[in-house]
Amino acid sequence: MDAAMLALQVSVLAAALLQAATGIGFGLLAGPVILLTLNSGAAIQISLMLSLLIALVLTPTLVIDIDRPLLKRVMLGSLAGFPLGILVFRAIDVGLLKLLAGSAVFYMVLTVTGAVRFARSNRDARGIRDLGVGVLSGAMCTSIAMPGPAVAARMAAMAQSKDIVRATVLMVLVLSNMAAITLQAALVGIARETLELTAWLMPATLIGVAAGRKAVTLVSERGFRIVLTLLLSATSLSLFANALAGMLGYV
Repeated sequence: MDAAMLALQVSVLAAALLQAATGIGFGLLAGPVILLTLNSGAAIQISLMLSLLIALVLTPTLVIDIDRPLLKRVMLGSLAGFPLGILVFRAIDVGLLKLLAGSAVFYMVLTVTGAVRFARSNRDARGIRDLGVGVLSGAMCTSIAMPGPAVAARMAAMAQSKDIVRATVLMVLVLSNMAAITLQAALVGIARETLELTAWLMPATLIGVAAGRKAVTLVSERGFRIVLTLLLSATSLSLFANALAGMLGYV
């Protein structure tokens, strides 16, 4: 196993741990690392399949905490976002995908630190905003394998509890990733090598899930937010730097 593949295994394990503990984290941490390592659109498909595996393992124990009205509005919006994301995925090159991924991660950093907040509004406006978040979530799902950040940011702004956020975001991942993988297979195709690499990364993913279930009871909310913010910041900077280097012809 070369250094790049070892780093990929470690990043997948760490990302699975984060997602198991908080409901988000895989697409934000492992997705960009996979993209940086493979330097191809196949990274998006691998992230989708591994993230779906994590959500399927975790969701059955969290169903009771799901915010069903919000989930319904988000998924309705996602129906419009899925094909939009596929168009983006097919139309742009890897460098622009890295910029999009870096922007998504940076936005999440702003959300975690409280620099970005949603203004309060009436019920109808909130419903429309939830649909808009769903469109963004669906587009990010099929283009850069990150349906969770937009939804998590929205729920954090609504001051939802950690358990509700975790359960709802994981269910969004289940539904969104299933739809995204189906669209990817039908419109883009999934290569055998992509499936083989996904299978090779599954053990590390499941180990991360098991560790995350235990870690959630050991790490304080404040400590985790600090670690997550640092990880997101480093990932975002790496993506921007790599994309810029590619545009300048250094990679």
